Amino acid sequence: MFKSWRLGSLFGFPIEINLSFLLLLGLVLVAFGGLMGVFVVCLAFASVVLHELGHAIVARKLGVHVAGIELGFLGGAAKMVNLPRTWTHELMIAAAGPAVSLMLGGIGIGIGVALGSPFIAMIGWINLVIAAFNMIPALPMDGGRVLRALLVPKFGFVRATDIAVAVARVAAVGFVVFGIAAEMYQLLI
Repeated sequence: MFKSWRLGSLFGFPIEINLSFLLLLGLVLVAFGGLMGVFVVCLAFASVVLHELGHAIVARKLGVHVAGIELGFLGGAAKMVNLPRTWTHELMIAAAGPAVSLMLGGIGIGIGVALGSPFIAMIGWINLVIAAFNMIPALPMDGGRVLRALLVPKFGFVRATDIAVAVARVAAVGFVVFGIAAEMYQLLI
């Protein structure tokens, strides 16, 4: 795996960046917007840190140890050392990140509109996209964890995990089909 470096800590949780995150910044700098693109990616990842901090704080309150938060090429992760004790704990921990993103999104859009600032509104929209993307019902994303937690009372943990994995596979195939269809559409126009 790639090496990680500690940036500091928030609320006692170490914040680390992975080499893959630096590769992302380099790619954006060279191919997708220069320094302004890097700035926007850094803003988006600041929102990701807050999203992951939501998971970490709720996990700590529920007795789940979190070793830290790591940022990489594809996003961030609160590194939980042990599993939640109950399905309700898993539900609360999984929902905490998207809830933070939704709140930041609403606040950002509201302030952006009130001040007439498209830049602040853009930060709000970034957070809404983060929340929506994370709620796709595919493990190991938040939506997949929420789905599994909701299925546990009826099916038990193992069967609920199997169902959530099957849904994740369908979502993955759906993304591939969508990507191919979008590419074909672009070729036709």
